[in-house]
Amino acid sequence: MYSEKSFQIVPFISLYSFTHLVVDAACAFLLLGVLDIHDHPILSILLYNAIAFVLQAPLGFLIDKGLSPKLAAIAGLIFIIAAFLSGDYLFVALILVSLGNALFHVGGGSQVLALKEKKASFTGIYVAPGGIGLVIGSLLAFAPFDTSLLLFPGLLVVLGAILYFVKTPEFKRVKEPERKKTSSYYIALVITLILIPIIIRSLIGLSIDFPWKENQLLYLSLVLAIALGKAFGGFLADKFGLEIVGVGGLLLSMPLLAFCTEIPVLGILGAFIFNFTMPVTLIAILNTIPEKRGLSFGLSTTALFIGALPVILGHTQWLDNNCVVFSLILLAAIILLTAFYLTKKNRNGI
Repeated sequence: MYSEKSFQIVPFISLYSFTHLVVDAACAFLLLGVLDIHDHPILSILLYNAIAFVLQAPLGFLIDKGLSPKLAAIAGLIFIIAAFLSGDYLFVALILVSLGNALFHVGGGSQVLALKEKKASFTGIYVAPGGIGLVIGSLLAFAPFDTSLLLFPGLLVVLGAILYFVKTPEFKRVKEPERKKTSSYYIALVITLILIPIIIRSLIGLSIDFPWKENQLLYLSLVLAIALGKAFGGFLADKFGLEIVGVGGLLLSMPLLAFCTEIPVLGILGAFIFNFTMPVTLIAILNTIPEKRGLSFGLSTTALFIGALPVILGHTQWLDNNCVVFSLILLAAIILLTAFYLTKKNRNGI
């Protein structure tokens, strides 16, 4: 438990959230507007995502073992800046930017998870701006005007310096009672069950068709709704509980995303509610492996990559069926509910 010091938390999490937005914008701009990936588009996107998302798990493990999360986050910014300077060498730049992305995300995520133990709202706030950053970077990459190549490196230099000098808020912890030992098999089972809904959320979120997205205003409204869904999901989970918000969010969004995506208001509402699960699943993993903040964050991003694979490889035709989308979201809700049931059962010693 922690003392309340919101005057320290708010500027800290605001800084990391804004930096998250800039990092994702920089990565999108570099990939789509600077690097020449046209000869190897699938390989380039696959390599970038594999390193940026999957590598967060081993990096998170190292952070849990003593690697400074703050220095990891700053190192991530340095690698992204180096990628801009290596733009003439495609795969060198791809490796640098994806490694930088992984380092910043897991370094920042580990610190945010440490602000207040198992607080879903902070996680939601930190992760939410990422999607907005991707859109900003993509729009600048395809804008009819030239964007200075120094824009993002300059921003990252300034933000890196600020991150270095800003002190991470510290809280006095009340010693919690020792948890009873749990078998590694049980832990692996529960984490696997939690990861499956993340995989499904990634797959559905990236592949679902909103036929009105060509309308720029509606598209931007959708992006904002997805970001707000992650933030609101965290606040609601802290207030009403992970189980109610996580499982309830999936069930409420299920008919909207399966059968109502052609109606902008209902499609946007469905995307908003669907993303309630993001902070819920991350905190659920952390509840299973307490004190493993870096690994918890990294495992969730690995699941995101697995869900994105069919989309990257172009094998999503089977998701054109509304009943398949409905069934997948229902399956995610059932599996997540099962994970919470097993967690509660183990906690109560039943």
